Amino acid sequence: MRSGAELVALVQEAIGPSYQVSGNELILDAVEDESRGGRSDDRLRAEDLQLALADSNVVAIVALRGGAWFTRILPLIDFAVLDRRERRIAVFGFSELTGLVNIVGAHRLGLGVYGMGPAFLTYGMKRYAATRLPSGELAGVTPDEWMLQRLRDEFFAFFRNVTSLIEGGGGVGPLTARHIQGELPRSGEVRFVGGNLTVFSTLIGSRYQEYVSPKGRWLVLEDFNDKPERFDRFLAHLTLAGYWDDCEGVLLGDFHEGQRDLSETVLAILSYHLPRGRSLPILVTSQVGHIWPMTPLPLHIPGTLEVIDESRVSIAWPSSAFRLV
Repeated sequence: MRSGAELVALVQEAIGPSYQVSGNELILDAVEDESRGGRSDDRLRAEDLQLALADSNVVAIVALRGGAWFTRILPLIDFAVLDRRERRIAVFGFSELTGLVNIVGAHRLGLGVYGMGPAFLTYGMKRYAATRLPSGELAGVTPDEWMLQRLRDEFFAFFRNVTSLIEGGGGVGPLTARHIQGELPRSGEVRFVGGNLTVFSTLIGSRYQEYVSPKGRWLVLEDFNDKPERFDRFLAHLTLAGYWDDCEGVLLGDFHEGQRDLSETVLAILSYHLPRGRSLPILVTSQVGHIWPMTPLPLHIPGTLEVIDESRVSIAWPSSAFRLV
């Protein structure tokens, strides 16, 4: 994709004529420089997002990728504009967008869906091909070539799934997970808060604390391309803030560094943080994280947990809960 304008046009083609797609080309075309703070358009990004949140004609905001350098602009956004909306608005995003998805999802006029940004398909699909496909399926092609052959179809499928969800046609779950330990809720109702472990930890103790409170919620956590010792520090932040005592359970998503799967490593680290004397339920899933395929996970909305067998559970959400149009 050579420009922001071409990207907007492609998304419009994927969405179809029922909705008008918009995107600020200055933001989409911005050049990032790690050595100089990443981006220089903080104010523009915040204003663009706030206008979208305030516009009742906007039905969904879709983050194209994780959005590095985003968390620092949260204080520049006035989320009170959500109170003046005439209808609900959905936000789709993951990784650095963890804060935004939690904040909007907690609002009565918001729907926050934690799911992969479509621009991350290239990474997720290549890694899937390299780590999970049998060698026979890659005969004659590299993981990069395998991804490119399927990228356009998956890009379009992503946006078809978004429109299906907000129209009440489904598109969320079911999500399956391994039951590692602890007693599952008798009622079967579960609500999630969380997302990317690194970003989520920055919100604890901030002005956005109420939107990431663990009370009455399960914590969903995932992360990638970091060292186990740093994951331990972020988990320690949750420990010191009393999150394990207040939450209803934990859903660990995918953790990896390059081709190395770190999910079991993080599970072992977590055992040092969990409170003694409490049978906190722990689930592990490979359907949430910086991976492909990823199951969209709504935050703050009640889902139903069902036991498949002694070691597996399934979580699903009614499609009616997401209908916005």
